[in-house]
Amino acid sequence: MSIGGERGAAVRHAQRATGQTLALASMIATKRPFAAVAQQILAARGSLDSLLMRLVELELRDCVSNSQARDEIDELLRTAFGHGARGRPPARSGRHRSRAVPSTLTVEGTSAP
Repeated sequence: MSIGGERGAAVRHAQRATGQTLALASMIATKRPFAAVAQQILAARGSLDSLLMRLVELELRDCVSNSQARDEIDELLRTAFGHGARGRPPARSGRHRSRAVPSTLTVEGTSAP
């Protein structure tokens, strides 16, 4: 049974997220570098966050018939999830920490790769 349209895209998105998550076990078992494993975790988490937003948007379309109300709710949810307005990257302030994995770790003034 084939699912098309936006639900099909959500299913494919979930399958990609599953692949990202399954790759973690292999990376850990083969002792891949911490930075690579951490980056894979962040990618999987980002994919799941994005999937959640996609599913919320699908639900909104099914539950709220008024497009203006749906847009307002969508904007509130995007703000709550830290995704900013549609079509714009989320705003970053100095108090939010980046998800990027540092390439070096500094301990007591020394740097290690």
